[in-house]
Amino acid sequence: MTTDAYLAFVGLGLIMIVADGQILYHSGKRYLSDVDDETESVGSMAQLVAVLFHIVMFGFLALLSVLNFDFGGGNTLRAVVGNLGVLLLLLALVHAVTMAVISQLRDGRATDDRYAGPTPRTPTSTNVQLHRGQVVTPVDDQPGRDPRMTASLDDYPS
Repeated sequence: MTTDAYLAFVGLGLIMIVADGQILYHSGKRYLSDVDDETESVGSMAQLVAVLFHIVMFGFLALLSVLNFDFGGGNTLRAVVGNLGVLLLLLALVHAVTMAVISQLRDGRATDDRYAGPTPRTPTSTNVQLHRGQVVTPVDDQPGRDPRMTASLDDYPS
């Protein structure tokens, strides 16, 4: 492959990888946010997955750029298209794996939300607020702010 073909292949490969990575990042963030309301953690997870995708694909691009597949028998255009075809197949494979990872993350979050139990409710009243008024109606002849339900047995005549 000539230098022009090599540069064209690397340039087009970089464009395809970055575009697909951005699609994965934005779609993954939206997909994960359906389950999790924490936008910071969703963005972080999607970003980590997208960075891993980019690193893997840049590695494949570097390896493919040095391999000589000899597509087209000297025809520069055919060589570029052949190498891009191999890159596209690898891109599709890594894209599918990345989507599976994002799906696993989402399923894990959904399971955590489902089986985590009810979220603790914030109390609408505190003990101080409850002691401001009478809790029960006092029993006849029972003094005090916090009456008992019944008078003591000592108070009854035998």
